[in-house]
Amino acid sequence: MSYINAYKNRTTNNGASEDEKQTLLVFGYSCKLFKDDEKALFIDQGKHLIPWMGDDTLKIDRYDCRGALSDLKSVEALPFGQSRWEGLTADEKKIEQLCDEERYKSLNDKSEEESIYQEEELKRLHQALNNDEKEYGQVGYKYEDESSNTSEIKTADDTEYDPELEEAFIPPRELEIPSNMHVPPTKKLNAIIEKTALFISKHGAQMEVLLKAKQAHNPQFEFLSYDRPLYPYYQHVLSAIRSCRYNPTLANDSAEDSLDSSNEESYLHPSLLKSAKQPETVGALVFLLLQNV
Repeated sequence: MSYINAYKNRTTNNGASEDEKQTLLVFGYSCKLFKDDEKALFIDQGKHLIPWMGDDTLKIDRYDCRGALSDLKSVEALPFGQSRWEGLTADEKKIEQLCDEERYKSLNDKSEEESIYQEEELKRLHQALNNDEKEYGQVGYKYEDESSNTSEIKTADDTEYDPELEEAFIPPRELEIPSNMHVPPTKKLNAIIEKTALFISKHGAQMEVLLKAKQAHNPQFEFLSYDRPLYPYYQHVLSAIRSCRYNPTLANDSAEDSLDSSNEESYLHPSLLKSAKQPETVGALVFLLLQNV
């Protein structure tokens, strides 16, 4: 019999993280199979079965749960037209109804599956926002309930991040922003709002409530609150996406294409770039040599 066991190694002396050490271990035990034609024929003919309550027409094996029943009247279906609710008091009917809800809960209640689905979708949004961190400046997003702030702004060298260094956001014309509406001050914050609006437009308002609850202490998601200045802008973007008037993906692609084209126009071959910097390098070396003389 095989067992699958996921385990996580602890951090080693070389500084490797636990996530990098996470792995999957699969192991099993060997067994021997014996060919017994006589026993196989005995089982195929049903000779190992025993009659239930002395009834030769109904045979069961010794592991059958019906062996624990001495009388089936309590579990047999009622005759046609009769209801098992007849003769019960109001309190007894209420108890039976509660029992039925518990009996068939797994058939009617899909809350566990829905919870798993929501968590997976939130992970996808988390991944999408993490991809933006590489471009806009490393903001850690954690989709777990925490009492403290879950957002830490850091640069690549772990120095203090300066928001003033972020590029200012200019709303695209397709959004048709009203003149009195507050807009995000930076492209990074706008990217978070757009990705969240795109996510909510695909998965419904229920996911917005869940996201708002899990990010209640995250200042990067303040735009989800009704009383925050950027909430009208978030709703405006969400409405534009739902009505197909605005597509953040296409807008970003066009911006990247224009940036790529401008980069191609100003492209300089590495060999030319090296030669252009060469006089400055040589001059610096000559200066150092003169200083040492």
